[in-house]
Order: sequence, then C-alpha cells, then structure tokens
Amino acid sequence: CEAYVQQNVFMVQAGWVGRFINNSFLSVSTVNPYIRDLTFLSNTIELQYYGGIKATLGKHFSFNAKAAFITYNNIPLFVNDGVVGNIFLVKNESKMSDLQLHGDMSLVSQDKFTLTAGLDLNTYTGLSNNANAWGLIPVQLTGSFRWNAFKQVLLKADLFAFSGVPALVKNVTETKTKGTDLSAGAEFKITKKFSAWLDLNNILNQKYQRWNNYPVYGLNIIGGIIAHF
Repeated sequence: CEAYVQQNVFMVQAGWVGRFINNSFLSVSTVNPYIRDLTFLSNTIELQYYGGIKATLGKHFSFNAKAAFITYNNIPLFVNDGVVGNIFLVKNESKMSDLQLHGDMSLVSQDKFTLTAGLDLNTYTGLSNNANAWGLIPVQLTGSFRWNAFKQVLLKADLFAFSGVPALVKNVTETKTKGTDLSAGAEFKITKKFSAWLDLNNILNQKYQRWNNYPVYGLNIIGGIIAHF
C-alpha cells in the first residue's frame, strides 16, 4: 500500500509481495553464462515484506528508500569448483533470507540531462544447504548520466561497482570478488541519416572478475557509424 503524507511530494509505502520464479536453463544462464549443464533445477518462491519512502523535491529531484525482508525457497546459487576454478555448478538452496536495503535517486532537467544513482545492500542469512550465498552480490552501486550538450551531441557515462561476492579459489578456500567499471561515451548526429558514436569502456582499467577466473577486458575504446534508411 502507498499513502501520501503530502500530496505529490512525500509518500510512505509498505506491503507484502509474493511471486513464483520459473527457473530454466535460459534464465539461469542469463545471470551466469559460465554454468555447467543442468541436471536438476527447482523453481523459486519469493516472499517479500517491505517498507519505505518516496519523495519528489521540486520539479527535478526525486528519491526512493526501501528496506525489505525477503525469504527464498529453492533459489539457485553459483558455486565454482575449487580445482579448475572456472566451472560453475548450480546448487539449490532450499531456504535463505535476505535483509535488503535499497536507495535510488534521479535528477532530471527536461530533455537536457538525466542523472540517476542506486545502491543495494543485501545480507544473506539462514542458509540450509550452502555455506555462502555463492555468486550473489551483497553490495552494488550503479549510476548513469545523460546530457544533451547540443542538439546533435549526447554525452553519457555509466558506473557499476560491486563487492563481497563469495567464490572459491583453486585450493578450495573462499575469496570475495569486487570491481568498479566506469564508462563514458558520446553520440553525434551528423545528418538526418547518419550518426556516429564513441565509447570508452572500463576507464579505470580494472580487470575485475564478476565471475571467478573470468576477468573483463581492461580499458577499451570502440566506435562506429549508424546509417538510417
């Protein structure tokens, strides 16, 4: 349910959400493309109790803060083997809880620029079948910036950072992966039919590993031309 404390400015939200997640090889491999062939996969039942606030300040700024207690039944986790290190087995966790804190904000100025940011903190507890919430992200920060600097020019930037993801190294001991990925780019409209773009990815040149033993590329630059017919 949602209730306005001040009409169209401040709102309190609270509620309960339950959903049934149909797990398949396609959906699970979309999360982790390095999994081995599946022999068995259960569907997940998620129950969430949440409360929070939403607010709009002025014409341009808004934010949302929410706390939630979530329980999962039969959620897939991603355990990499401790020998080779880069083969991921999908392990079922019959019951797990998550205390989740979420916050996001946006600053919008009509069609000129948009700035958004989000933070998620997850505390996974009460596992019955696994020692850790393997492959799940406890701390995640995202950000996005779009600016129409001129009529023909769009400047953009994106941020993705995470930490605390449990994984195994080759001697079967636990490690935690982390990384920060900052990218920037621009789009140029040359004519009505032609435009060009340029992207600078992983500007900080961090060869982090979202999935153990699969480091991302370092700093890379790509560009191209788009033709509209």
